[in-house]
This record gives sequence, structure tokens and C-alpha cells, in this order.
Amino acid sequence: MRYINKLDIYLRSLPTAKFILMMTLISYIVVIPVVLIGFFMNTHVGGPEFEDIPLVLMILIVVVIGPIWETLVYQLLIIRQLKNRIFFKRRSSLTILISALVFGAVHIYSIYYMIYAFIIGFLFAYAFVIYEDKKASAFWVTMAIHGLRNGVSVIITDIELLYQHFF
Repeated sequence: MRYINKLDIYLRSLPTAKFILMMTLISYIVVIPVVLIGFFMNTHVGGPEFEDIPLVLMILIVVVIGPIWETLVYQLLIIRQLKNRIFFKRRSSLTILISALVFGAVHIYSIYYMIYAFIIGFLFAYAFVIYEDKKASAFWVTMAIHGLRNGVSVIITDIELLYQHFF
């Protein structure tokens, strides 16, 4: 627990750009166990299929529209609505957990992907709460983390598809 508190203090102290980059990096690190479990159980984690969509449209949907929509619904609306309730006012951890549970629950590609999305949703909600506490652009910071994460995933997926096509 001490390390988590130190990490929290460190992340809160970062300038916004570094915070966005660090949270994006962390979002890849924390899902490694889920990916490894899927790999060793010979199960694909799953996720949306965009193979037949032109790259420009895929980037628009996955890097811009999706993160804006999902940040609006699963972080801004849920967290702010919960924080308006007396019970949740001083329970940020619970609002983060609920936001993450809903985020994970709607990503129904597979049980592994739901767990994967829950973990990532937890990080997005955490980032949102941090920037709400700072009275800063919680929506845009969270959307940037989400968009950057999705953008890197699109690049990795495209490289993988090119590799499969040529080799």
C-alpha cells in the first residue's frame, strides 16, 4: 500500500503532459497479466474488429470519437453524478470503482476483455478524479490518455496485420 501511495503522490505532482504519457504507459503495463492469462490459456482477449475499415476512418473512430464519447459517459457523467450524492462526496475510490465497473461491463467482447477494460477504466477514472481535484480539465486529460492509448493500439494492430500479410 505504501508504494501505491507513493505512486499516487508522484502522479499527482506531474505536469499534465507527463501525466498523460505516464498514465498511457501504465495503462499498458497493468493489463499484462490479463494478456498473459489469455495467452497461456490459448484464448484471444478479444476487442473490436476494424480490419475492413479504412485506416483514416478507424483512427477517427478509435482515437477521437470513441475516447470523447466514452470519457463523457463513463467518467464525466458517472463520476460527477455519483459525487453529487452525499454518500459518494468523500468516497472517490468508490466512484472510481463504479466508473471502472461500468466501463468494463460495456466492453463485452469477452470476459478477458471486460477485465482488461475494467483495469483501463479504473485508470481513466483515477485520472479524471485527480484532475477534478486539481480543478483542471479532467475531461480533456482523460480523453487524451484514452485517445493516445487507442492510437498506440491502432499502430500496434496495423503493424501486426502488415506482418501477417507479408509473412
